[in-house]
This record gives sequence, structure tokens and C-alpha cells, in this order.
Amino acid sequence: MKKLKIAFYFLKIKLHNIFNLLIKTATAYVVAGFAIIQLSSIVVDNISTNDVLGIPPETLMQILFIVIPSGLPIILVITYILKRKNIDLQVLTSNNDNSVNASDYKQKIGVIPFENLNNDDEGAFLVDGVVEDLITELSMIQEISVATRKTCFGFRGKDFTTEEFKDEFGLDFVVSGSIRSLEDRLRISVELCDMHDGSVIWSNKYDRIKADIFDVQDEIVTKIINSMIGEIEINSLKRAHRKPTENMTSYEFTLKGRALNQKFEKEANAEAIKVLDEAIKADKTNPLPYSWKACTIGQAMTLGFIERTDETMTSFMENLSKAEEMNDNDWNTNRILGEANLTLQNYEQAKIYATKAYNANPNNPHVLSIYADSLLRNDDPEKAIEAIEKMYELEPIPLSDSNSDRPLRALFFAHYINKNYEKCKELFKQIEEIDIRTWLINLHIESLDKSDIHKEKWYQNGLSKFKDANWKKEINLFHLNDKSISSNLLKVADSI
Repeated sequence: MKKLKIAFYFLKIKLHNIFNLLIKTATAYVVAGFAIIQLSSIVVDNISTNDVLGIPPETLMQILFIVIPSGLPIILVITYILKRKNIDLQVLTSNNDNSVNASDYKQKIGVIPFENLNNDDEGAFLVDGVVEDLITELSMIQEISVATRKTCFGFRGKDFTTEEFKDEFGLDFVVSGSIRSLEDRLRISVELCDMHDGSVIWSNKYDRIKADIFDVQDEIVTKIINSMIGEIEINSLKRAHRKPTENMTSYEFTLKGRALNQKFEKEANAEAIKVLDEAIKADKTNPLPYSWKACTIGQAMTLGFIERTDETMTSFMENLSKAEEMNDNDWNTNRILGEANLTLQNYEQAKIYATKAYNANPNNPHVLSIYADSLLRNDDPEKAIEAIEKMYELEPIPLSDSNSDRPLRALFFAHYINKNYEKCKELFKQIEEIDIRTWLINLHIESLDKSDIHKEKWYQNGLSKFKDANWKKEINLFHLNDKSISSNLLKVADSI
């Protein structure tokens, strides 16, 4: 029964997208049909339909009242057939302007964690949450490069005016500020510093009610971008579907849950779910806590904090479905949907969701990761490599890691799919901890050269570590869409 529920939520998400298309079509058809009937009623009063059409006016109106409603289902079917694939195609081709070429220089900005003038733990969640929202808002703008959350929060306590700081992080601009929370009001001071000469090129102070925080964020981001690169049209700042809630209790609980999620610890993960439930309880129409709860449950299953049971998967899909239903343009929801479809080997659907996430937030490392994975499974390895290189440039060491192995392993895998084995050999030497996929692929590459690797340390260590692996199951987890590659790797595994 629970497996049926999981399948139901996937189907519900798909049907929601179809429904959106059909409801727009139906609305347009009803408006047009009503206009035709209104116009016809005027025409029959002024023109003899007996002379023109050979039928009395009453008969003409009766025909219209029958034909127009009857035509609706036919129009809906035709629209679905013609438009459904076109909509997916528009999503997949709408990223042409979002170049992921790492060689195209874009001015880079970092956001220093704002000072919490209240100096309390609860206020810290709000202050850090506002800063993270600013990082996310800036990340949505393709014309600039943005330091990641991990990098930005690593700036805390550092003297960003020193030459050493500028050289270490390669920033062109830095945003800093402070926030004081007074009951239902916020006082925010913010300034933008040009790192090339240390000058403050824009600053402002805001004294607003907390409910205005989204408008303040929009204004800050707009002023920052205009100061950096001049007046441009920033489509990503059209808040239409991104103002998540009017309920500040729900918003603050969401910020706290998101912060706990990003600690990647078992106790913090469990607490995040409780806090996000409070956010949902405060405002059931706020899509963000549903999205972050799904993300938190997914994290818990991936990191082994909780067991991957049918009940857990049902809760994961239920929250993801709810988030998508409320805002199908949210980058985080589409990122998770991309990953879920990749796991289920629905590669085309994974690419559609990953591309939507990328179009919404092209500077987020997690988005770039699933975007690259989806490109690899849809025969576009070169573009995938560009996305991974950008991800690696933005965040050399991922948020929950202590080294660069994860992006390096992703690059290694992408170059293997692209059959650039020399690049694979170069990257393999840089990876500190060899996982099972990288080890087997490297073994395949070496076998093509007929190299004698049996005495090499990496081979011996992997042989000892992976000797009892179920290779068919492991290779299936690589999510390869090319059966010939899977077959080759299975032959290598069988020859060990």
C-alpha cells in the first residue's frame, strides 16, 4: 500500500504539471467562447441569419450553445498532444543564455554574515537566514558569480579589508551589514564594498516591519547589482511566486529548519524536521518548509540517519509533492525532483527538473551537481563537464565534506563518459579517497592500456575494500544510460 502511495505522489506531480497546462487552455477557451456567444447575440439582432446562413437566429444560438461546450474536451486533448512536448522542450532550451562556461569571467561577490545586534541565539537564526536568502537571491542572477553559502559563512570574523582576504577568495565585491530585531520590526544596515580599492560604493539603512523583509531583500539585491554592473533587467527578482508567506512565524521557523538541515548532523536533522513541521503548522500555504522538509528527509536517508523505508519515502514524496503543487518554479523543489527522477532512472524527466532548477539558480553548487548529472545521462557530457567545473570553482570543498574528492570524482566520471581517459588518469591522482565507482572505472581504463596494476597501492586497497561487492547492483547504482558501458564495467568486475 505504501509503495502505491509513493507512486501516487510521483503521478500527482506529473498530473499537476499537465493540469496547469490544461487549466490555462480551458480558461482561454471559455473566455473566447463567451465572447463568441456575446458577439453572436449582437449580430443576430442586426443581421438576418435566414438570408446569410439559411437558419433562424434561435437555431444559430442553440448550435453555438451546444458546439462551444462540446469542443472544450477536444481542444484540451489537442493542446496536450501539441504543447506537452513543446513545454518540456522550452524548459530544456531556455538555458542557452545561462552559459556555464567557467572561462567566461564574471564579477564575483561574497556576503559577509551580518552582525546580530541582539546578540541572542534565536535572533542569530533570523540574521543568518536573511543573509542566506541574500546569497540565494544573488545566485539567481546569471550575470555575476557568487561565493557559496559555505564560503560566505566562513568569512565570519575575518578582516575582509586586508589584501590577503582579497587574494585568497578572488572577490570583486563584498556585502556586509548588521540586523537588530525589535518585536515585529527589523533594523537592517547594509553596505557594498569594492574590493579593488576598498571603497564603499553603496550603503543604506532600513527600519521596516518584519513582514516587509522580502521587499527589503529585493531592494538590496537590485541596488547591489546596479552598483556592480549597471542597470539591467533582473527577471529573477520578479517575486510573483517567490514571496513564500505573509506569516513571519512560519518564515522564521523555516529559516531555523534550513540552518539545522545544513549542519549535516543526525540530531540537527531530526530537530530540523520538527522545526519545519512548526513552520507548516503556522502557515500551511507556505511552500518552503515542505520543500526543505523533503530535502531534510532525503538527507537523512542518504547519510543513514534514518532507514529508507516505504513510510519514510512516502513522507518524502508527500512533502515534495506539496511543495511542487504550491510553487513549481522553486529551484530547491526542482533540484530534489531532478535527483529523485535520476535515482529512478527517469533520465529525460530528471533533465527537465534539473534544467528548471538551473534556470532559476545557476550559481548554486547543489543545482549544478544534479544539472551535470542529468546532462551526462542525456548524452551531453561536454556541457556536463562545464557545469561540474563551475561547481568546483564556486565550491572546491562541498558543504558537508573535508576535501575536494566529491567534485573531482564527478569530473572523473564525466570525462570517462566523454571517453577522455587521459584526463581521467590526471584526475585520479588528485583524489584522496577512492570510492567504488571511481576504482572500477579506473580499473577499466587501465585494462584498455593492458597495464599491469596488480602491485599498485590503489588497486590493492580497492581490492581489499570492495572484494565482497555485489557488482551488478553497484553498477546499476551508477545510473548509466549506455548499456555498453555497463556491460564493459561488469566484465571488468567479473575479471577481478
